[in-house]
Amino acid sequence: MLSAVAARRLLWLLAVLALPVPILLLGPGHVPAAQIAELGAAALAFGIAESLRGVVGLTAAVFLGQALLYAGVLWVVAGVLARRLGRLRGAAVALAALLAVAACWAPVYRTPYHATLAHATLLEVYR
Repeated sequence: MLSAVAARRLLWLLAVLALPVPILLLGPGHVPAAQIAELGAAALAFGIAESLRGVVGLTAAVFLGQALLYAGVLWVVAGVLARRLGRLRGAAVALAALLAVAACWAPVYRTPYHATLAHATLLEVYR
């Protein structure tokens, strides 16, 4: 049987890596929170190279703020699910993992930042 703590961590990790969440302010679309954090980290790296002049620092702050907000909300949701599911925790984690694997082949993400694809799979989002 999977403990509540382990189930919470696994559900949260799967949600952050694979659950499509809306991109706020900087383009319409739905991508995983980890992708938004990746965009924020890239913008921050460019901003540091440019001494955070111009809009790069604001762009990084918006992306990283969104990613932190989604990660926090998903942490709370994963905790509630892990406590409420009781003996079904293992099945819930297995289902979430199965859905993440299925997202590798199904174009369920809408990304405004991909050069050629409006709808992308999980693997294409992180490419």
